[in-house]
Amino acid sequence: MRHFLNNIEVAPKNIFEFGLKSTFNGDPSILQMDADKVILPREAKTIIDQHVQTIGVFEGIPYRIEMGNSVSLEYYIDLTDGATFRDFEIEVKIKKRKGYDDFWEQAQGTSFELMNERGVIFPIIDIPYLIIRDNQLEVGITLSVSLYSMTDALITNIKDSATAITNVVEAVTPNVGIPPVPPLGEIITLVLKAVIQILYTIALLIAVLKLAQQMFELIFPKLRYYKGCTVKNLIETGCNHLGFTLNSTLLNELSQLTIMPVPIIKEKKSIWDYIENDLNFSFTKGYPSAQDSTPTLGNLIDFVERTFNSRTRVFNGEVQIERRDYWESLTTNSLLPALNLQDDRQSEFQFNTDEAWKRTYIHYLVDYADAHTVDFYDPTDAEYSTEALNVINQDLVTIKGLNDVAIPFALGVRKNKLNFIEKLAIEFFTTIDEVATVFGGSTNYAGSILGRIGVTQISQQFYSQSKLLYASAGRQPANYVDLISAKAIYEKYHKINEININGYKIISNAPIRLRPEEFVNLYNNNYANINGLLCEIITIQYNDAESKAVITYKEPNSYAMGKVEIIAINE
Repeated sequence: MRHFLNNIEVAPKNIFEFGLKSTFNGDPSILQMDADKVILPREAKTIIDQHVQTIGVFEGIPYRIEMGNSVSLEYYIDLTDGATFRDFEIEVKIKKRKGYDDFWEQAQGTSFELMNERGVIFPIIDIPYLIIRDNQLEVGITLSVSLYSMTDALITNIKDSATAITNVVEAVTPNVGIPPVPPLGEIITLVLKAVIQILYTIALLIAVLKLAQQMFELIFPKLRYYKGCTVKNLIETGCNHLGFTLNSTLLNELSQLTIMPVPIIKEKKSIWDYIENDLNFSFTKGYPSAQDSTPTLGNLIDFVERTFNSRTRVFNGEVQIERRDYWESLTTNSLLPALNLQDDRQSEFQFNTDEAWKRTYIHYLVDYADAHTVDFYDPTDAEYSTEALNVINQDLVTIKGLNDVAIPFALGVRKNKLNFIEKLAIEFFTTIDEVATVFGGSTNYAGSILGRIGVTQISQQFYSQSKLLYASAGRQPANYVDLISAKAIYEKYHKINEININGYKIISNAPIRLRPEEFVNLYNNNYANINGLLCEIITIQYNDAESKAVITYKEPNSYAMGKVEIIAINE
């Protein structure tokens, strides 16, 4: 194993103390040095001292390790992580360049606001929404009274106009054999009364149409738009900003997953300074801000990993986010480890009982500032319990633990149908449309009401929790609950974790002969065929000089099959 600092070969003082180590389980630190630190004397110290004087400590120094003739691994020295300077040597940590640690540390500290400040352009989309308030009973009473009053007044005046016209007709129509004809003045008076009555009826009709328009705007505010962005586009834009590329079949599959951030725009007038229908601008920036549940790129990737049972791996600048078992079917690795207890000529193992959960609970946030999410509870949580079968002593059952999958969003609510207020109003406004047409006007109130179906609905202009939608062009399909409900997420992404189908033996510290090329293959895909079984490698400790490794791996085993069942709670 040869070491290069800024392309200059160096000899670490503790070079014989370490090999390479990869950890794939939990929060991985993929391919790090087995030793805690590297001690660099003489010319290496001089190179680092010059770097500190000219560039500073906040930029790493390239470090490369070569194994054999064909394997080269790129690292960098991180001078901000516990570097110790002595008179004749420097003790430093090295980290994988364009690797997981490098990417993750940047992602955790990079907010979408910061990206925007640096000129990053996000692919923002418009999300249509309606404010459907929770005072529908009050609105219904007001609408009913208004409907009665306006209809009664209009009918009465139409009858009066008809009576006036009839009087004029009777006055000017001579009755055969019954002279004389009424005086001209009386006829003129009747005509004027009829004209005035007709003009009053027309004026009343105009007033009714104007009142109908005002009532429509009050009861049915016009369609407005928030700005949002898809989860995939946010992550991809963030990766590109950090100098990485995204390659994720999972996010391609979830390409319609859309975030509608909380409405907050600085340097604008107060909401109280606007009339309801003047609120035609977006109250959101389109990307998550500090007020949202995923303000940084790292937070957003955390959400994807937790919600969709996925893992993030970074190889040579490419970020891969996939369901945890994605790499299983892609491996070509094949290993033959020795017994892990060489002295006793036997093997030992443990079961993965720590991965068995008594209760799995998947749930969205409830936004109490938006009455619709409170009223939309059923699709937003799913609960499952692991129960032992063939129990002899119930008090000795040892299944325990909580797997809490807390989704940091409120599920956006789609307007699926007309509510009772809209059904009540649509008949009246249909009549208004017909009356307007008779008198040469043109309104389409009824069509506007029907066109509101399919958009996101909220109960007031401001809400407190970031919303998650499954949307195309900002609108959720009618079956979106089937795609993104808590139950759907469990069935598609978490069911594979049920212990009755996810049983393993864990074999620790098994020695194995390994060439550098084989080690790098495992670094790229930590699944391998071992003794005819597809196994997952958890850790590798590799010594290049001896072409030897020690691995810990999971071997499939059916120890829980038929011993437990998983049942849905409160389904």
